[in-house]
Amino acid sequence: MHSTSFFVAAAFAAAAYASPMGGPSNSGGGNWNGSAPAGGAAASYTTGMPGNPTAVPNPVPTSGVIAELLTADNTVARFKDIQKEIAAGDASLKFDFNPAANPAVTPGEGGQVDLASRANFPILTGLGISAAGIFFEPCGLNTPHVHPRAAEFLTVATDSNVFTGFVLENGLASEFNTTLTQFQGTVFPQGSIHFQQNLDCHPAVAIAGLNSEDPGASSVAQNFIVNLDGDVVDATLGFPKQIDGDNFAQFKKNIPASLAKGVEECLIRCNIPY
Repeated sequence: MHSTSFFVAAAFAAAAYASPMGGPSNSGGGNWNGSAPAGGAAASYTTGMPGNPTAVPNPVPTSGVIAELLTADNTVARFKDIQKEIAAGDASLKFDFNPAANPAVTPGEGGQVDLASRANFPILTGLGISAAGIFFEPCGLNTPHVHPRAAEFLTVATDSNVFTGFVLENGLASEFNTTLTQFQGTVFPQGSIHFQQNLDCHPAVAIAGLNSEDPGASSVAQNFIVNLDGDVVDATLGFPKQIDGDNFAQFKKNIPASLAKGVEECLIRCNIPY
């Protein structure tokens, strides 16, 4: 969630490097070579997230059932309760990641994330795992975020180019990054700041596995700039002249929800208005 910039021509270099993350550094062994993926400059774009638009929404668990499952005497008792939920139609043995099956998720301009956790897929209770389907619009950016309770393994499912990166922690603050294509995956350590960017002018899909049934997510820019005390943010940024009391409210209002539309270079290359 934040922008990392990619270059197709020298004309785009200034705009791309003006983005908050700078250009891909290949510090993590990424294969970005400074040129655009197939399609070239000024490509047309296709929109519309992949998936079945008529998918039936996932069932909604009974209120309080997760607390009951967490306090069941043993695993057998817990699964008997899950059986009852399934029989009543309030749970299922399958989770549908199709966006249409998750109407409670509010998409951003660049796509949406559909997370299967114990809260909406009760059979995960006690298993210590969860998964997410990430649906990118063209150039869509899953802005920098952290998972406070989980590491993540992400795999690209479509014939796409997805640029990813993470920063581990203080003491090793350089960016690890790589570019993934279909059926390739990478990891983001627990607590690391990480992002994913669709480099293409057509939609993309990735699937992520996480080693917690309740991984959590904290969007870095959104929670830091929008939700923290303005004076604290101002001091943390070193009292920048470009952001002051007169324009800070406007600046906060322009921070997009994730998934964001994408970095400027990609939007220009794909002819996407912004």
